Amino acid sequence: MKEDYGLEQKLSNITLGSKGASRSLDLEGIGKITKDSSGWTKLEPEVNSTDEDEASTYSLKSEAGNFECSVSGLRWVCQDKVSFKYQFCSSEEPMKRMEMMRYMPAGPLIDITVISGKLSEVYLPHWICIDDIPNILQKFAVLHIDDCGDVVEKVSEVTSSHVKLCEPVFSPRAPLVKKDFPVKIHCNVLIYSKAYASCTVLHVYLTPFDPALKETIDKKKKDFRFIEKPCPNEGLTMQQDFNLTADITAEICPEKITLTNDSQEKQHSIFFDVGFENPDSNFHLTLSQLNNGEPQLPPVWSCVIRKVELRNSGDSDVKETGGQPSVTGPLDLEHSSDEMHGVASIKTTKERLLKKLEDLRQEEFNRFNSCQTSAQDPKLKDNQLENTAEEETQWMNTDPESEQGDIFLVLNKLSFSECWMKMIITIAIF
Repeated sequence: MKEDYGLEQKLSNITLGSKGASRSLDLEGIGKITKDSSGWTKLEPEVNSTDEDEASTYSLKSEAGNFECSVSGLRWVCQDKVSFKYQFCSSEEPMKRMEMMRYMPAGPLIDITVISGKLSEVYLPHWICIDDIPNILQKFAVLHIDDCGDVVEKVSEVTSSHVKLCEPVFSPRAPLVKKDFPVKIHCNVLIYSKAYASCTVLHVYLTPFDPALKETIDKKKKDFRFIEKPCPNEGLTMQQDFNLTADITAEICPEKITLTNDSQEKQHSIFFDVGFENPDSNFHLTLSQLNNGEPQLPPVWSCVIRKVELRNSGDSDVKETGGQPSVTGPLDLEHSSDEMHGVASIKTTKERLLKKLEDLRQEEFNRFNSCQTSAQDPKLKDNQLENTAEEETQWMNTDPESEQGDIFLVLNKLSFSECWMKMIITIAIF
């Protein structure tokens, strides 16, 4: 068994390093390899997720240099080639034990496994705003879960976004911060959207800047579309209440949310539920801190929700009761109802024409049947082609935004006098 020294003695040798660059955690990634002004080269990991109920595994390889994972913000320094993987771990049980020691989580619990090579330095991401923290040397620590249980270790460096491990020996680890003073944290506002035939629902989360929590919520919201928006510019105070408003008529529940550092298991069920009729224009969401129940100015965060973000947000034509596609307007060829249900986008001309045929109004479909009949009846063929030629002139002047104009854009490369027949005959051949 390792000898268990008192926490103050464990932390007595913490040294504070340079504050470094401002936080550059990028949850979505911006490519395979990118380099930012802080001198850290961002790498996008390979993600392996075999079971949606289990944590994903993130694999990374690098040459010698200074690197940062674009998903977690984990940083490492190596002198030669290295390969490793990591997973986010549930922090609920470990953090219950840490609360008894007057600590709370300051970053995600990450389990790192080195496959080949050696990591010279490792920096764990944290979400604590350190600018106003006095005596910071005594505030931070690292939880290390090994075969002997929980060990609280010192950190060798603290920056505005990371804590440095003294010895990069790996097992589940997470940065900690003491609970004996008011804490501000870097936050995320996560927005998930689901559209129906007549209304749209948003689920809006206010969370710590925690990539592990985002991974958990993403899996819970797999039937929703994630709408990415910037984070609040300033740190927000823990245990404060916040409310959300919209500049359109909307039902928002609950009236307020308390910003906490609770476990992932609790936080994924705490969000603003926003419901409104499908809007005709863009609108704004605004997040404000409450003081004695009243919103404070200026607001801590605001964003614009664009109409196009909602139109492309998933099951936009799925009725709330039936669950089946219900066409309520012209088909968007780039976002078909198949795509709304997770099927790959319709790419080929044949697929698009077939989908258009399925969604035509009955009157237009009858015109197709009429054309097909005339193709088989020589007596009707000449009259039908003459009528179709007249229609061609009308269609040329059709408003592109109308339903007929939408169809015309698909068919404009065909000889119009034969297009009605060619569509049906071509699809039948295929």
